[in-house]
Amino acid sequence: KKLSPKKSRWQDFLAEFDYVLEYRSGKANVVADALSRKAELASISTVLGDLPTRIKEGLGHDSVAKELVKLAEQGKTRQFWLEDGLLYTQGRRLYVPKWEDLRKDLIRECHDTKWAGHPGQKHTRDLLESPYFWPQMRDQVELYVKTCLVCQQDKVENKQPAGLLEPLPASEHPWDSITLDFISSLPKSDGFGSIMVMIDRFSKYGTFIPRPKDCTTEEAARLFFKNVVKYWGLPKHIRSDRTPASQDEYGSNYSSIWARSYTSPQAFIPKPMAKLKG
Repeated sequence: KKLSPKKSRWQDFLAEFDYVLEYRSGKANVVADALSRKAELASISTVLGDLPTRIKEGLGHDSVAKELVKLAEQGKTRQFWLEDGLLYTQGRRLYVPKWEDLRKDLIRECHDTKWAGHPGQKHTRDLLESPYFWPQMRDQVELYVKTCLVCQQDKVENKQPAGLLEPLPASEHPWDSITLDFISSLPKSDGFGSIMVMIDRFSKYGTFIPRPKDCTTEEAARLFFKNVVKYWGLPKHIRSDRTPASQDEYGSNYSSIWARSYTSPQAFIPKPMAKLKG
């Protein structure tokens, strides 16, 4: 068999030594792991000083841990057992009690350190779940990674670039353009359970119209004409948010009747409705 140039160089180098090849399974060949690793990763990293001592001390301060220790001592659980004063669970994972900042320190060790390299939620969780266990670990890791300042500043943004802001054109006359919203889930008063709010964008004058919770489209139209059109005429433009009530009652089917145009802001961008919400 023809050897590759790399293997040929190794053959020439090894020919200078007198040795005997002996097969050893990968599981038993632990020496090769140290020889094949980079030197900077072959050093021993001490995690949080005397960790077992801190965990032993913390077991007495965690109510859940104390109950598990009691069950393990009485032999009433197979999921947890005690070894040298430490509490273990399936997979020989060490139970970390809720005491001081012990859990947060472990998350920090598996996320913030140089050898960890600020990984994502899954990889950080994998590093923790292999040797340790505590309730709600997943939620705590998720919150920690989401609020990590370094990750927020340095991670590559994978979202689509944000579009250009498109402010609403300035209104030229009173009640030329209005914004509309609903205040719902209110206690009933005189048969009314919600309020229809209309704000004139030119004068910032507001009209608040009480209405039943189960108000139909026709009834809403009647209230609109009675309380707005009757005094100021039909507006040229109506703008509402993206709530189901607004979309159902003031959609394209009624824009030609109620106003010349009807629009709603882009999803998850409530700023155009700030005046109305405030």
